[in-house]
Formats: sequence, C-alpha cells, structure tokens
Amino acid sequence: MSQDLLNTLWVSRPHFHSPVDDLQSFYYTAQWAAAFNDGASGEKYDSNDIREFREMISGGRRFAADHIVLSKNHDFMARAYGSFFAHSAAILQPWLQRLNTLAADWSSIMTHAEKLDDAERKDYLDYNFLVYGYRGVGEYFELIHEHRALLETAV
Repeated sequence: MSQDLLNTLWVSRPHFHSPVDDLQSFYYTAQWAAAFNDGASGEKYDSNDIREFREMISGGRRFAADHIVLSKNHDFMARAYGSFFAHSAAILQPWLQRLNTLAADWSSIMTHAEKLDDAERKDYLDYNFLVYGYRGVGEYFELIHEHRALLETAV
C-alpha cells in the first residue's frame, strides 16, 4: 500500500487514489518479496540485518527500510541481507528513486487540478492518471531491461 493510502488510516482526510498509489503498492510488494525470498538456492538467509529489515517493513518503519535500500551498495547488501536481496536491490534502488520523482510530479498535477472547475478537473485528472500510470510502468520495464543480466544471475 502506498504511504499516502496508509496515512488515511491514521488521519481522516480525503485522498484521490492515483497511479502513484498503485505503483508504490507494487514496489512495496516487490520489496517484501525480496526481503522474504531466499532465491533459487533454497538456502535460508537469516542474518540479524535481514531479520531487522523484515521487521521494519512489516512493523511500520517503511522509511527506515527505504533508506537502507537507497543507501547501501551491492557488496554490503549481499553480506548483510543475502544475495537475492542484493540483486533485487539493484532494481529497487533506482525504482524507488523514480517513484519518488513520479510522486512529486503527481503532486504538481494535483495542485494544478485544484485550480480547475469540476468538468475540467475530471478530464485533466483522467488524462494524467493514464499518463502517469503508463510512465511509471514504462520506467519499471526500462529498469528490468537495463538490469536483466544481473537479474538472471539472481535466480
């Protein structure tokens, strides 16, 4: 679930469901899968670091987990979190960065939409929902293509 949707559980405020919500939900599902999957080797990787990371993502400390994904290099990740997670992080790192940019850009769309009358707003948001949804999916597939050789070694 996206952070904006999670926030609506704690703070009652209207939220316009966006393609960013869907793409972030997909990202966090992939992050979860990377943290709880040991890869094709079948060997359980159970270091203190990966256990703590798993607790972060299941216990509401998502931002701390995101910081780890964004700030660690491949060799460190392989030692601390296991080979499968390290290989997955090669996609998770740039993907999260792109999603953060997408979210900021979407925020600008919403700010502009507030200035429009109801009919214009609906058309504007319908159009941009598709644009941003396709943009996010396209960026994801670009990352998969760019990192395909590394991903092939992860299985």
